[in-house]
Amino acid sequence: MSWLRRLASPRRPQAAQRGVRFAIVLMLRLAAAALLARIGYVHLHLWLEGYRQISVNGPLFLLDAIAAFAFAAALLVWPRPLAGLLAAGFTAATLGALVISLRVGLFGFRESIHATYVVESLVIETIAVLVLLSWTVLVAAGQLGPGRGGRRRRRQEHRPDQMPSKATSVTPASGSKR
Repeated sequence: MSWLRRLASPRRPQAAQRGVRFAIVLMLRLAAAALLARIGYVHLHLWLEGYRQISVNGPLFLLDAIAAFAFAAALLVWPRPLAGLLAAGFTAATLGALVISLRVGLFGFRESIHATYVVESLVIETIAVLVLLSWTVLVAAGQLGPGRGGRRRRRQEHRPDQMPSKATSVTPASGSKR
């Protein structure tokens, strides 16, 4: 549960994180948002061009377009590892649905590799999953570094050569037997 809390927590950039690492993380985030927007555009375009007439897949194309635009916006306004992880899962599911539709069909509809945007979708969605996962790992790793809760504090052990402070000293109760 603490791992999930760290994924959703705000990222506070430190001075040491600026520079090359910051630029890479920013470029990956912007690229992921652009790829998600392109996925949304392709699905909306195909829905408008006639896929809306397909019984089950048509509404799913519209839903896919809306979700892709929403995830692109979420990455821009809420750049947390959880957003990247959810967007990567969504994109992987979209890619999986396309592959299933190409191989055996999906909800009674079988896609052709020669159809408009199929090859582009395969490439863009694959790249988007890789970019989203890379961005998510880099951001999450930045949150788990030293000073961010990633390393556990050592427990201070009581050593016999040190006297405990008054606040931590324990006095035996009167009349107790050991």
